[in-house]
Amino acid sequence: MASTEDTALFRDVFQANPDPIMIHDADTGTVVRANEAAGALLGRPPADVVGMHVGEFSPPGFSTADANALITEAATSGSAQVEWSTQGPDGESRLVEVSLERAVIDDTTRVVAFIHDVTEIRRQERKHTERSKQLQTLIENLPVVVFTLNPDGVFTYSAGKGLDELGIEPGEFEGASVFEVYSQYPDIITAVERALDGEEIRVTQEIDGLVFETWYRPVFDDGELTQVVSVARDITDLKQREARIETLSEATNELLYTRTERAVADTVTQIAQRIIDQPLAAMWSYDSDDDTLYPIGATSEAADFAAVETASDLPPMGPESDENRLFHDGSPTVVEDYQTLSNPSVPQTPLRTVLFLPLEDYGMLCIGSPTVESFDSHDRFLLEILASTGAAALDRVERETRLKSKQTELERSNEALQQFAYIASHDLQEPLRMVSSYVDLLDSEYGDDLDEEAAEYMAFAVDGARRMQEMVNALLRYSRVETNSGDFEETDPEAVLDRTGDALQMRIEEVDATITAESLPPVEADPNQVGQVFQNLLENAIEYAVEADIEPRVEVSAEEDDDMVTFTVSDNGPGIPAADHEEVFDIFHRAGAHDTEGTGIGLAVCQRIVLRHDGRIWVEPSDDGATFKFTLPAVTEVSGDD
Repeated sequence: MASTEDTALFRDVFQANPDPIMIHDADTGTVVRANEAAGALLGRPPADVVGMHVGEFSPPGFSTADANALITEAATSGSAQVEWSTQGPDGESRLVEVSLERAVIDDTTRVVAFIHDVTEIRRQERKHTERSKQLQTLIENLPVVVFTLNPDGVFTYSAGKGLDELGIEPGEFEGASVFEVYSQYPDIITAVERALDGEEIRVTQEIDGLVFETWYRPVFDDGELTQVVSVARDITDLKQREARIETLSEATNELLYTRTERAVADTVTQIAQRIIDQPLAAMWSYDSDDDTLYPIGATSEAADFAAVETASDLPPMGPESDENRLFHDGSPTVVEDYQTLSNPSVPQTPLRTVLFLPLEDYGMLCIGSPTVESFDSHDRFLLEILASTGAAALDRVERETRLKSKQTELERSNEALQQFAYIASHDLQEPLRMVSSYVDLLDSEYGDDLDEEAAEYMAFAVDGARRMQEMVNALLRYSRVETNSGDFEETDPEAVLDRTGDALQMRIEEVDATITAESLPPVEADPNQVGQVFQNLLENAIEYAVEADIEPRVEVSAEEDDDMVTFTVSDNGPGIPAADHEEVFDIFHRAGAHDTEGTGIGLAVCQRIVLRHDGRIWVEPSDDGATFKFTLPAVTEVSGDD
């Protein structure tokens, strides 16, 4: 028997409980007591709830009989549960969970209803269920394979559209060991073992001809591995595209070695077949004279398809043809059905879809199909790259052809010039010797009989013959720059300059000239001709300084830049007028007025020697004296090794 104090305590707890509580008569189901929370739930004072039957506030479809049955069940078995919705005083529907418990109060059997508002709980559960369904639907339709493994390597889950590619049903391997299922794939086994050891990894794996990029992520709980979550993405197409691009890049290098238009066409069509897997490939060259495209290359499959023996037997694309119009449009164009063209060049050929790729102004590449189909965007991209590369190759071939033609013409002209110079100079030797001999005879036989004026004329004749002889010899030296040249070799310019100084030593000491040189990098050159360049520049610097009554000072320096060495020879002489900076290298040209003798051939020889070495020579503007610069090939590692 509870004490009065306990009764008061229970009453206080009953009233203070935040959840609604009702006490029902076990026989009738009527409410005999309700707390404040119960009154609030029904929107009336607790006193008004007392006497109500549970059926009066049950949800629609839940009758009084149903309510009595529940109370009877609880009174008999000790408990019962039900979940229903009820409408609160605010008109909002609430979902409640009712737990009915049998209790003996004051020696009377009662049924206590504990009511718990589960509206928010059920809402969260529904939301979670919906999200789970959405996530499951998402996973099932993602183009990947998602699977989990337990710490023993047993599949616990698998889903994703990627399973279709492998012919596997979702969940098919659940319960099976990955070490058994994929025992024939060592790379997969190795990756799984690393993941089960706690390592997060990304690997590329091949399964049955398919390539997957797979991510393994270990999951831990309190430091213990609970599972491995893995996602595998099918990258077979991506890898194939990467391989095509790489192979295309390597294949187009072949175009670097093509030397004719037909060779370019053969290479381009073969690349289209090999890389893009389009066997019906052919190429036409444009002739602007008659506005016609002429065939220059095709795959054997294309020739067979067109029922011709060779590519050159393909029909041309004349000014009135649709192909010619597409060429002049200048943009890549896909004709979905060739048979629908109004004026095709080969109407009898059963072509359907054709991709026309103009090669700038050089021609057109055509890729065809015997069926109506759409070109894959990636394949079309690669074909456009191929067409662009082919156009560049044709441009290079055209430029090389023109260059070779001009080079041949230049070589013929240069050879003729050398022959002319050599023959002319030799033919001049004999009359010059004759003039000199007879003038000498005249001077020796009749010199004493000549008056002063006649003697002066005789001296003029002797001097003219001598200067003519010097010019002939100079012309011979100029013409022999190529014919009497030596092989290029690693040359030490400092040693060459020292030898040149030794050869000029008497003249240097005579005029008290000073020649200084900095460190000079080695060059790949003809050492004798390098010596000629130094000698001509030093002689000019000394002679013109002496003529101007200046004590000669010459400085030689050099700088290496990439694959060339730039030499600088500067002096303190009278300099060269700016107007003569270009003409000073012309044969027999002498800048300014000079009293010193000379033929004007020295700088022309220097220029020809430097040009033979693929260098250049020029006069640098200077406020004091003359500054010459010239370039020669530097010694590279390859040439050094050779």
